[in-house]
Amino acid sequence: MIRTINPVVPGYREFRAANNPPTFGDFLFRSLVIFTMYLGIVVFHEPAPVDAMIVLCLLVGVLFGKLDVTAIEMVPLVALVVFCLANLVSMHDPLDPVRAVWYVFVTLYLVASWFLFVGLIGRYGEPMMATLVHAYCLAGLISAFLGIGGYLHLLPFQERLLLAGRARGLFKDCNVYGPYFVPMALFALMRLMDPRAAWRRKAVPTLLFVSALFAMLLSFSRACWLNFAVSLVVLFGAQHFYMSSGIAARRRLRIGVFVLIAGALAVVVLINTPSVKQMLDVRVTSNGLQDYDRIRFATQSLSLETAEEQPLGIGPGQAEQVFGYATHSMYMRILSENGLAALIALLVFVGATAARALTLVRRADSEWVREVNLVVLACIIGHLANSVVIDTVHWRHIWFVYALPWAPACLRGQLWGSRLRGRATAKRAATFRAPRLVGA
Repeated sequence: MIRTINPVVPGYREFRAANNPPTFGDFLFRSLVIFTMYLGIVVFHEPAPVDAMIVLCLLVGVLFGKLDVTAIEMVPLVALVVFCLANLVSMHDPLDPVRAVWYVFVTLYLVASWFLFVGLIGRYGEPMMATLVHAYCLAGLISAFLGIGGYLHLLPFQERLLLAGRARGLFKDCNVYGPYFVPMALFALMRLMDPRAAWRRKAVPTLLFVSALFAMLLSFSRACWLNFAVSLVVLFGAQHFYMSSGIAARRRLRIGVFVLIAGALAVVVLINTPSVKQMLDVRVTSNGLQDYDRIRFATQSLSLETAEEQPLGIGPGQAEQVFGYATHSMYMRILSENGLAALIALLVFVGATAARALTLVRRADSEWVREVNLVVLACIIGHLANSVVIDTVHWRHIWFVYALPWAPACLRGQLWGSRLRGRATAKRAATFRAPRLVGA
């Protein structure tokens, strides 16, 4: 049963190291981490408040031994090192040195945030994973209400909550605001599909799912819609092939189809409002393209030619300065700015993360861990599709998603055969206790 979308986080008694009782310092650190997750929806300028909080959490975690990254495997580690080095090498002769320094700093910071989340789960285990996912979903619910409320003129400060008539909440860009809700919607959907959970316990997941759907629609991001559609296909496909069979699988499928139909009907009702219909006519033309899409494709073609001429890259964040327009593709931006080595390294890292998630979907002993990783796998594939037409390497929330499968031996030896890695021992595995959450 999925246990991660009820936003009531585990109590203090559940936030404990694998072999030590919680301390007051653990309690304060947990509170700091939760607050940081909430700030993840406030990104209307850079540096964002969440950036300062993540750096603070990293410093506290390192100085006071609150992180455990000893079990990180070599493939993601080497891939990230190569990716970071390629970013630094590409700074050899940027057109705008100030922007290059800032851009590479943000990239390195996001890689560091991945180490933070992996270290948190490595140190505190499944309760911390539950806490992080709960906080992510609750923050998403707040962000959805801000965007929807602004769009429906129910809230003030609409110049901040909207951008050109599209919902964006406290994000800088609608194309980032919408995809933030894809993991939230999938976590909620997994909870709703659980045939063993009473319907009265599905009120919060229903609110999360409907809010995410409306927020994604009102962002009017075509890439976000593609992201969510691909994620749904992967979610249902992987669940069918790897997670369940027989009567239970059929019941899950029926419930899932029912939820999607109900959600689609709710979206249809919203689409029929005049303002939404007008915006859809603008965003979804007869051929599916906007006039500026042709400029995007031309820029991507130019960036590919530039990558062939300058294999080490033109420098971090230099696409706008060199081409006069953003590449609107994660692949083309990294290839042209940081070189082929950087692109290969990032794809190896993302591919290894997806493979790790799939392995856990198939073999982890804990059903909860399997379902969390099913959502992660679906989100990663959807994100890769989204990245074809949007620059996504600096999306803060996706680095959190990347971290979830990389807990040491996935939470103290839950992977097949309870095989422990690094400094995790059988004694630590035996003393580990899963969280008792509302709805469990």
